[in-house]
Amino acid sequence: MDGLSQRLVDLNRRTWWALPRHPLVTGLADGSIHDDALRAWVQQDRLFVLAERRVVAAMRAHGLTPEFDRLLAGLDDSLVAEAGMFATFAIDRGWPVETDPWPVCLGYTSFLLSAARDGLLDGLVALYGAERAYLDTWTAVAAVSPPDSPYRDWIENWSGQGFREFVVALGAELDALTGDPPSALIGRLLRVFTDAARFELAFWDMCWRGQGWPEEIS
Repeated sequence: MDGLSQRLVDLNRRTWWALPRHPLVTGLADGSIHDDALRAWVQQDRLFVLAERRVVAAMRAHGLTPEFDRLLAGLDDSLVAEAGMFATFAIDRGWPVETDPWPVCLGYTSFLLSAARDGLLDGLVALYGAERAYLDTWTAVAAVSPPDSPYRDWIENWSGQGFREFVVALGAELDALTGDPPSALIGRLLRVFTDAARFELAFWDMCWRGQGWPEEIS
């Protein structure tokens, strides 16, 4: 991955260092995550992927090349599957499937949707930030996750060849759209990308710490 797509990652090294070290990630990797955090993550991530479908729809409404549209159509299909996976996981453990989105979940999904509605380039940068953060994080912990971890299948899904090819293709679309961008454009897109990556980290922190709504309005 070269061009602007890789440059944006290189300019966010502090966040990239923190992502695979977050306790929610390491807890999923080795199977030690506590139930409250796991429940929050499963429920909130289901809401996130359902909202991400709206982001994908907003991007496809801009009018894309057939190849790019097929790429996003494939993403939409995978989001449907992920939502179903989270729902099944919750049901098997007796957890409610339907729940309210917590503040960071609302903020993250609203940010992505706003970026997509601002224009194809902004939406692509935000989406790429979210998906690249996921790929690199789970790839980093896959090597140290024990084979008998109960969440090994999830880690392999988000670090496997299929997901990697999707993220690489998404980055290639970004590089093709931007070419050799002027410094002003790099600065603007860097802000969007950085916010997406930080929201990903904040989302995990929300689930780990149970940062829902204040008790008096929950």
